[in-house]
Amino acid sequence: MSQDDLDQRILTILQKNGKLTNEEIGTMLDRSPSTIRDRIKKMEDERTIMGYSAIVNEGRVGINADAYVSTNIPPEKEGEAISQLLGVENVSEVLHTTGERRIMFRISAESNAELLQILDRKVRPLGFEEMDIIYVLDHVVRNPGV
Repeated sequence: MSQDDLDQRILTILQKNGKLTNEEIGTMLDRSPSTIRDRIKKMEDERTIMGYSAIVNEGRVGINADAYVSTNIPPEKEGEAISQLLGVENVSEVLHTTGERRIMFRISAESNAELLQILDRKVRPLGFEEMDIIYVLDHVVRNPGV
């Protein structure tokens, strides 16, 4: 479904601060809270808004290794392998990409050693081949959605 200008403005506001109330957004946009509530509900129902999340300081919760992995998998194994990959607790994102490697995913762990163990014990057995690991050194900006 296409969004009008009001929907776009609501989305922009929510992407910057998903904790705002309907009243606060309504005040910002000079609309009633019920209008904002109805618009947000519609976008949730249509899956334009797919969810809400918190931006976590990973170091404070024991995650000190973060990486993106580019890889390939034989086409006949891809569907099942990606479904299983999504079930690996440490994997937070899976993407189809262009280039030599057709799959990219984000993985995190307490340490680089644990991250490599997860790749060897849980990911490689799914059939993924030719893994290129790109470690994240520092998060310059952590603001998903904007």
